Amino acid sequence: MGLIIGVLQILTIILLATVLAIPMGKYIAGVFSRKKSFLDLIFSPVEKAALAATGEMGKYGMDWKEYLAALLLMNAAMWVLAISGFIIMGMSPDLAFHTASSFTANTDQQHYSGELQMSSYGQMMVIFLMFSSSATGLASAFAFIRGFGTTGGKLGNYFEDMVRILVRILIPFSLLSAIIFAACGVPQVMGGELVMDTLAGGLQSIPIGPTAAMESIKFLGNNGGGYYNTNSAHPFENPSPLTNVVQLILTMLIPLSLPYAFGIIMGNKRQGYTLLAVILFIFISASVMLAVGTSDNPDLPSGITLPSGYIEGKEQRFTAFESVFFVATNTYVQSGGTTCSISSMMPMGVLGAMIGMMLGCVPGGIGIGLELLLAYSIVSVFIAGLMVGKIPEFMRKKIGTDEMKYVFLVIITFPIIVLISTASTILLMPSHDITLNDGTRGFSEILYEFLSASANNGSGMAGLQSSSPYFNILSGTLILIGRYVPISAFLGLAGLLSTKKTIEDTRGSFPTDTIIFAVLLICVLIMDSALSFLPVLAMGPLADLISTGVKI
Repeated sequence: MGLIIGVLQILTIILLATVLAIPMGKYIAGVFSRKKSFLDLIFSPVEKAALAATGEMGKYGMDWKEYLAALLLMNAAMWVLAISGFIIMGMSPDLAFHTASSFTANTDQQHYSGELQMSSYGQMMVIFLMFSSSATGLASAFAFIRGFGTTGGKLGNYFEDMVRILVRILIPFSLLSAIIFAACGVPQVMGGELVMDTLAGGLQSIPIGPTAAMESIKFLGNNGGGYYNTNSAHPFENPSPLTNVVQLILTMLIPLSLPYAFGIIMGNKRQGYTLLAVILFIFISASVMLAVGTSDNPDLPSGITLPSGYIEGKEQRFTAFESVFFVATNTYVQSGGTTCSISSMMPMGVLGAMIGMMLGCVPGGIGIGLELLLAYSIVSVFIAGLMVGKIPEFMRKKIGTDEMKYVFLVIITFPIIVLISTASTILLMPSHDITLNDGTRGFSEILYEFLSASANNGSGMAGLQSSSPYFNILSGTLILIGRYVPISAFLGLAGLLSTKKTIEDTRGSFPTDTIIFAVLLICVLIMDSALSFLPVLAMGPLADLISTGVKI
């Protein structure tokens, strides 16, 4: 009965998030298309003032190279500012490198304890990076979409896109959600501490700060970094089941809305619904799999029942099913927040979380998830074209070998950097020196670290001693590669598409807004992940799963 209730909770929250994603998608499409709105009276003066600071750079259309150069230079400037600030605050250079890379790239992987090693002003810098990194991902998606809809080679203006995204999407919705969190008991002050009486009779000092502001953009922008070391398991970040549901919906809101927005922008809502259906099918299946995987522990003596699921490593304010769904949402959306210890999850739960990072686009992180899903859509139509002997096309643009080079650069980069890093670490460093667990679980912890960094997810298994110069430098480097190589390839692909003429659909065209295409896309996603990672999964979570007595 507990499992059934848990699954019903999961389905209800996903349904609610999907319903809210439809109007959000319409709104984002309006922002993209510069559709006039009564909100222009509020937002337009702010946008004009912000764009005035960019001078002539914010006034002309950019091709893909100019757009990419502006994006990389802006992100490099923020990275330098961040690493300098973190070093001044007392972080070691290697930890500052990792932290700056992590927050600049929307990964938010944390090798430090937030309440102990970061002041309130340092947390404010983190909040600034959360806004800028989220806007960067969404801006790259805007430019990528323009590649399908234009023929003049221009992808828009990076600075204008950033300003519109911040002013019209991220800041207003973050402000609204921060007010909701503060009303529900999440602290929102500029610093200080609370002194509490403990059950043991002593006193405990708990740092507080602008937590509500961080929580809002943390989930809306798919960042995932926590004010406290225990992330959303901490009662000051996530005090009640109500805030838990709000955080889950905020996490899913923009990623689920972007496919629908894409359909509106391209004049084909069915295309948006098809992409959304693919996302929901895989995401719901994975969420149910994680719920089933946490419903029991086969190592417990017979006769012991777990009506609330296996609760080791779970925060007691939430059921085990609520906790694993939080993990599922934040790994499949590439956010990285958590309300439980992933290291204490059953093997099926760890496997499910890894699969979410391997797929990367169901629904994926803000902006980047949609781009990756469209890239896999291009692979799908390319395969379909080869099978029937026709030139592949997608969204009325022909797909040739030049476009496929950029697509495969995106697809191949991720498994290469993950597998090489994992193998090198196993060869160079004995596992008992860097993990609290040996065997398959220790291997899974190492693999999870590099999957999380390369996928720009940010979550981690606590058994790994990741706060060391080796992991700080290697994971920080993977974060930068996993972020900016795909963005560069996406913009290069958009640049090629934007120079091609739009063609009319014919009887020979393969429709991409049908159930047949959705099934093909699902198969391509699963096969690519399986071919890339099944062998390494067999040495980690799959072997761990078999050791519990589960037959595969």
